[in-house]
Amino acid sequence: MAPTIAVVIPAFNEEARLGATLRAVADFGRSSGSPMAVVLADDGSSDRTADVAERTAGDESLNLTVLHLPHAGKAGAVRSGILHAATSTDAQYLLMLDADNEIGVDQLAGVKWTEDASTIYIGRRVGSKGDKYGARQRPIRRLMSTGMRMLSRLLLGLKFSDSQCGFKLFPRDLAVGLFGQQRSRGWVFDAELLVIAARSGIPIVEVPVLWSPRGVSRVRSSAAIASVLEVLAIAIRKAIGRYRPVGHGPAS
Repeated sequence: MAPTIAVVIPAFNEEARLGATLRAVADFGRSSGSPMAVVLADDGSSDRTADVAERTAGDESLNLTVLHLPHAGKAGAVRSGILHAATSTDAQYLLMLDADNEIGVDQLAGVKWTEDASTIYIGRRVGSKGDKYGARQRPIRRLMSTGMRMLSRLLLGLKFSDSQCGFKLFPRDLAVGLFGQQRSRGWVFDAELLVIAARSGIPIVEVPVLWSPRGVSRVRSSAAIASVLEVLAIAIRKAIGRYRPVGHGPAS
């Protein structure tokens, strides 16, 4: 039986795409018979992101909490949203979902849940699943992803093929221990969390997911340089023992 899930969505100026994402979350909850609470971590948006979210939640009878945060980037928004959801919901798992729903919430249907309730599930973008097809990244993005994968393997010991995928599921009872140690403020915060989880012996399972772009990516090629420096910083923190093991057991 699938566990109960709460959804955490980081958002910055997403008024144009957020409504459709929240409707997709509501639809999936109804179809699966398990409505999901949503925490929207509004990263200092200057548009009507929060208004659109609240209106859509009202129309869809969606249990929504909006966190109004100062602009600090996706890493900080995700951290705040996850920590809030971990202490304010009783869901067994917390789903990190991008505001554009490019990796749709319906990909939850393809998760093969293990018996270990402490398992972390991370998306791995694939070209096809059965008779359905996903998009391919642009050459520059593929190059960045390949470089990040090699660097993460070499310096951090991570052997996952798509550690930066924005679709991830964390056990709620481990979330504070994991995200409370997050220090990275850039695009590689995902890798830092996986380093902490691996050090703690927490099982991590990759889940094939389809990617369907909906708009222009905000990741620029200049992020590659910053990401290299962040990976180096994570490697140093790992080497000097900054990350403490997180205890794990059955979700409450």
